[in-house]
Amino acid sequence: MSAASSSAAPSPSQQAAAAAAKSSRVCLNCRRKKKRCDKALPSCGRCTYSLQVCQHEDDDTEIPGSSIAPGPVRFEAFMGQVAAPSRTYTPVMEQLLSPQPGPRWSLLNPALFASMDTTEDIHSFSCRCLSDILGHRQGVEHVAVSYFNGVNTWFTVVERAAFDASLEEMWKTPSAETAVLVLCMRLIIRTPISSSVAGMGDSLYLSAKTMLNLVQSKVALSIPLLQAELLVALYEFSHAMPQQAYMTVGRCFQITKAFGWHYEPFWSDERQTLAPRELKLCSILWWAVVYIDCLIHVSYQDQKYPMHTANLHWDFSIPFPESFDQYLTGNMGLGFGNQASAAGSGGEFLDANIDQIDGIVWPEATSAWYLSNVLQQLSSPNAPAPADRNILSGAITAHTINMLSSNWKRGDRVAAVGTNFIALMKINQPGLLSTPIAGPVSGGSRATTPGSDTNEKRPVETIRSVISSIYSSAINIEQTELGLRNGGVAASGAFAMYYASLLLISHGTGVLQDGEWLQKVEAFKLTLARFAMRWKIAEKYVDSINIALGSRLGGPMQI
Repeated sequence: MSAASSSAAPSPSQQAAAAAAKSSRVCLNCRRKKKRCDKALPSCGRCTYSLQVCQHEDDDTEIPGSSIAPGPVRFEAFMGQVAAPSRTYTPVMEQLLSPQPGPRWSLLNPALFASMDTTEDIHSFSCRCLSDILGHRQGVEHVAVSYFNGVNTWFTVVERAAFDASLEEMWKTPSAETAVLVLCMRLIIRTPISSSVAGMGDSLYLSAKTMLNLVQSKVALSIPLLQAELLVALYEFSHAMPQQAYMTVGRCFQITKAFGWHYEPFWSDERQTLAPRELKLCSILWWAVVYIDCLIHVSYQDQKYPMHTANLHWDFSIPFPESFDQYLTGNMGLGFGNQASAAGSGGEFLDANIDQIDGIVWPEATSAWYLSNVLQQLSSPNAPAPADRNILSGAITAHTINMLSSNWKRGDRVAAVGTNFIALMKINQPGLLSTPIAGPVSGGSRATTPGSDTNEKRPVETIRSVISSIYSSAINIEQTELGLRNGGVAASGAFAMYYASLLLISHGTGVLQDGEWLQKVEAFKLTLARFAMRWKIAEKYVDSINIALGSRLGGPMQI
């Protein structure tokens, strides 16, 4: 046989046989995960499905000591594909929503970062790291479902329709922005690690922060990156990391400035008519920054964090999201605050499509504005006059009633009215100190009887009403537990219960004249203990209540 005949190209049947060949060794990924490997070449079935590069010990591209192989992800292997129904995997929801010993990407190998500037761009790198954490496409899709059914119902910063389109595109073309946003969604829906004192002990948090910083250093600023930053800030605030949350909100503030949102021409009437959808999303994100900024300021009063978004000295105000609905086609005139006039609904909110920007209503934007306004008034050298305080208090009360009484197809806003409750208690607390006490108190003493001035009585009545509303929510334990499991209860509700407890401890037997103040405080403590299963900041509140309650019961009565 000649040399020419021996080196002839293989026949199609020989090529097919070669393609069906199997390696004699288990691939590195399956060995590390202790999973069965089908040893198929060039990529085993598990690696093909989980978006990973399939390598073996004899591959030349392996990096010694690295648990993640370098090189680009083979996206052609899983473009638009979903696992066959016959395949079985570990239940993804249990893996996503329960504490884990630590994600597989918890220790960052220096070789991984070195490869970014050489063989792999940031988009492929980010998608590959996402797949290493979540495992496969099904895991990514479960993250999205859990997020939109939970946290996004009260912190609505992501438009689901646009996100779904970006996610579908990511399976075809790698996107670092989409990958890091999914990772931050995974972070915020996950229950905290019970063994760690604070969220800094969560390796997934460290991975998300590192990934976000890497992506920001490689790509231009974008809306998805701001959304990811907001989710990280919410996580840090809710899990008792105020320093980190304050710095993250500062970065969000600087991003909004870079986008031009601090300049009046950006929000001109002409731009509103030309790009109402884009501006509505920008408005939602701006007020989300204000929302977290205010909560950090009030929730960590012992550390006195100044607000990023206060005292900007603007001669204009950024519009609320609902103000853009008039320019959107097919929105049926939707807008929060106009429910009674919407298609003759008699106070009911008609939701066109809550997954698209046209139908999204986020009344928490108005709540953030109210709380910011209250905090700025209270920090002013001149305390607000009783009349001004009552006008603002009445507006917040009306907004709260609208949120609670409207028929929302996604559910009511009970989880989010905590921000309004905080604002109402804050603006009316100074009135407690100036209101005389009616009736006898302990020790045989009697306080003076208040006059007939309604301005004198209104702060007491408002705070009594707010505390009663919070107490009604607290005793509904089953509903609270359900909301906590799916992430549908806002962390601001925890602070509202904490603040109400402090007011009862200090003024329950005084101006509030509440004979059941101790019973209510104990109910708040019980509910906060359940809050701690979702948001670790509640543990801090329970400890503070115990200290204040011990001082109150063991010392002289405070009025």
